[in-house]
Amino acid sequence: MSQSVPPAGEAPDVVRIMKEIRESIQRKRAQGIYTDEEVESLTSLRLRAYGEEARIDGKLLERLLGPTHDWNIATDYLIRTQRTGPSARPASDAPPVAGSPKKLVRPFVRLYTDHLLNRQAQINLYLAHLLHNNVRETARLQVELQALRHRLKVLEGEKPPE
Repeated sequence: MSQSVPPAGEAPDVVRIMKEIRESIQRKRAQGIYTDEEVESLTSLRLRAYGEEARIDGKLLERLLGPTHDWNIATDYLIRTQRTGPSARPASDAPPVAGSPKKLVRPFVRLYTDHLLNRQAQINLYLAHLLHNNVRETARLQVELQALRHRLKVLEGEKPPE
């Protein structure tokens, strides 16, 4: 880029500078020269596009692509009622017969369900890592292919596309 410092009192030509930056980016992309950050950005864009194509809720998609794994199944889930009215009273307020069977059965049910949910959470996490790594590697390979095509055209003496 041929950016020069404007004389004192003159404002820089922002339009010209932005045009030069855009042209430089286009030349780099035509040659297949991408930084690791640009490949990561391309990966993120692809993952978001795939999520939108699958019509996944936007909030869930943000959680899936975020740094935490709070989207995954947690085995420390709470068991609580969704009912309202007198039938939703806590077990301590309920007559002894109504609330106690649930409280007695919960630990036994969780003996079986916690293991399954923990296994499913591990599978979810593994598949999420596989997917992200696969999309990242595909983006990297496509950038590398683009660079190789550019080099081939240069070696064959053709003018590369702008």
